[in-house]
Amino acid sequence: MENFENDDIEKKDRQLDNLINLVENHTRTKRHLEQYSHIGNPENKENARKIQEIREEQIDELKDKIKGVNEQQTREEQLENVIEKYINTAGYIRNNEDNMSEEQLNNMEKKQDNREIQIENLEEE
Repeated sequence: MENFENDDIEKKDRQLDNLINLVENHTRTKRHLEQYSHIGNPENKENARKIQEIREEQIDELKDKIKGVNEQQTREEQLENVIEKYINTAGYIRNNEDNMSEEQLNNMEKKQDNREIQIENLEEE
């Protein structure tokens, strides 16, 4: 039982670190967009805004995980949410992959792979 508790604490620590990192990146990009909105390529600024939207979604997801919100949702609600996020992200990737760095694209594809696994697991329950 103690290993489970330690694993749970380590998982929460990783989630909190990830949340802090996302919030810091979001804040830096937001300030940069505000300070330099009068200069730069409009396409790059639009791409940055879309990345910000993804970060905001990820921040909300992490907050829910840390608070245990998903534990209160029914399996059907969780499945609906994951499918909706999968579809929205697939559309975003299709429309913006030319403007994304290789790292961003790889991260989003990994997230999509994880969502596919999550969908399969929720459908099997």
